[in-house]
Order: sequence, then structure tokens, then C-alpha cells
Amino acid sequence: MSTTEMWVVVQLNGEPLAFPATLIKEVVPWQPLSPVPSHAVGVMGLISLRGETLAVIDVLQMQGNEGIAEPSFMLVLDFPESRVGMAVDKVEGVHYFNIEEMDTNMAGGYVQGTVTREDRLYQLVNSVALEQMMAQFTDVATLANGSY
Repeated sequence: MSTTEMWVVVQLNGEPLAFPATLIKEVVPWQPLSPVPSHAVGVMGLISLRGETLAVIDVLQMQGNEGIAEPSFMLVLDFPESRVGMAVDKVEGVHYFNIEEMDTNMAGGYVQGTVTREDRLYQLVNSVALEQMMAQFTDVATLANGSY
């Protein structure tokens, strides 16, 4: 029996990255951010979205890479313990991937594996690993609550 799951595919500096659809609360157009008086790696700033203050992250910077040059959208990621915004270049839409086709040879960090479709390599995000990586660099909840 195959396990097909729904994923939201975005681009980070042109590379496709797929998030479990259950992790995405919403996708919003990029908006100006309020600066954060913090040296937290990968935290771009804060945003107030419908009365909720969210820290906005650049996951590429958290990994020590060059950050996103010009984000167009923000994913609102709904983790069990926190909610955070994440800068992305582009939102491609919803794709369905068969988990049994996932190659785990390139897994690492927050990527649980890859799926190749039509000569394109999609990196599938492990939401637990992503949340743990963010926690290593900053307490997102503390930033969002204003107690830095």
C-alpha cells in the first residue's frame, strides 16, 4: 500500500523545498518586518499578523548559507509549541508525493529525504527536525513575546 501525502512546495533561492501541508497554517505576501534587537542567527524580524506577533526566520541563514535575497512570501508554520513565519522566494503550490519513493541518502538537518519528479529534485522537510534546528539558534517564542 502506497502512502501519498500532500506537501506545499516553495522555493528557497530557486531550490524546491516541500513542507508537510499540515505544518502550513497560511501563506501571506511578504510584508515589512520590525527589527529585533537580537543576534539570533536567521531571525529576520517580527511581524504582527492578525494580532499575533511572529518571529520571521530565514532558514538558509540558520544553516550558515547566504540568506534569501528578496523574499516574496512568508509561510506561517504551525508547530506544536510555537508559530513562526518563514521567508520564501516563491510558492509553487501543492504536490502529492509517495513517501515510499523518498530517497533518504541526502537526508540531513531538517531534510528527511528527496523525491525526484520530472528531472527535478524536491527536498522534503522533517517538521520536527526543523523545529529543533530553530530552537538551537533562538527561542522564537521569547522573541515573539518581546522578552529578549
